[in-house]
Amino acid sequence: MQGRTLIAHITAGGATRMYADVIAETLRSRGLEADVVDLKREKVADLSGYSSVVLGAGVRMFMVYRKGKSFLARSDLKGKPLGVFLSSAMALDKPGEAREKFLDPLVKRNGLSPLMCDAFPGKIPLGPGNLEDKTDADLARKWAEEFARKLGEA
Repeated sequence: MQGRTLIAHITAGGATRMYADVIAETLRSRGLEADVVDLKREKVADLSGYSSVVLGAGVRMFMVYRKGKSFLARSDLKGKPLGVFLSSAMALDKPGEAREKFLDPLVKRNGLSPLMCDAFPGKIPLGPGNLEDKTDADLARKWAEEFARKLGEA
């Protein structure tokens, strides 16, 4: 499926934004159009101009950011090819557990069937205002390449 992909994200420490940018860059390198939207700064009123959607959300204090949860509850997501990812310190050692704990319940609650749903390592809090960056751009590139392949099959 060709068309435009919306990559919406919500981040606090910047890890999710970095992943969103890498995913967009990778999709564009494969000839796809991609728009990146920061849900903190912009609202996405209408998804009709997008043939597919990716949502990236961060996790803090064992909770997915509220705007990420709200975005997944949108009825206009149903029927669109969807990718979902989160960035979390937990995903550094246990990406499968992070996905199961934080994303799978949201996806199920909203009746969604994403093409891809994964957790990437984020930034680890070391103290007030001090984060250790554990992000991995290569994971996002590989994820986006697989997402693009699946879009082609959709």
